[in-house]
Amino acid sequence: MEIAKCIDQKLKEPHGNHKGLSYGQLSVLLLTYIITQSDHRLSAVEPWVEAHRKILELSTGWSIAEKDASDDRLGRVVEELGKQSSARQEIEIKLGRHLIRSYELPTEVARADTSSFSVNHQQGESVEESLLRYGYSKDQRPDLLQYRQLLATLDPMGMPLISATLEGNGADDPLYFPTWQKMAKVIGHKKFVFIADCKASSIATRAQIAANGGVYSGSQLGAI
Repeated sequence: MEIAKCIDQKLKEPHGNHKGLSYGQLSVLLLTYIITQSDHRLSAVEPWVEAHRKILELSTGWSIAEKDASDDRLGRVVEELGKQSSARQEIEIKLGRHLIRSYELPTEVARADTSSFSVNHQQGESVEESLLRYGYSKDQRPDLLQYRQLLATLDPMGMPLISATLEGNGADDPLYFPTWQKMAKVIGHKKFVFIADCKASSIATRAQIAANGGVYSGSQLGAI
């Protein structure tokens, strides 16, 4: 997938004192740990890398130093990915295009949806800077903070195209047209059938998609 190469091309270069593995290489180690261990703790990556250093070096061709995967360095990568929103979107688009092209995936149908997730967490002092907020709870737990997750996928395999973690008290309706625009960039054309729920069926959203040459299907709507 050339994840490391893509991230290094899009993110700004680290400061001059940064030595060892690049942001892209560290991202690959972190993703590998998360996928294989079902754990996203940054502090646990360093001992895992040390325990598997030989096989990681052989499989990647990288020289991995003892402190390359420390939680401080991984935290810096996550911070930069969070701050550089334009670069993050470019990475997402480029990786999606690469997968579609490499595996010759069909691009006739794609869909998008959102969901909310409740969490047991104490609200911080700055509500505006947090994604965790009180909002309409699908879990029937209005007493809990929540965040929303948007995911757009490619049929029939369900390959993720676009994802976004959003504040817990926003409306879903305004998200669908910008999501369709991003999906069109990843897929490479606008003639895919965009499937979504009734929240994407507002007149404004349908008009914007149609005016831009898109095709949609949603609840209470026939395929257009």
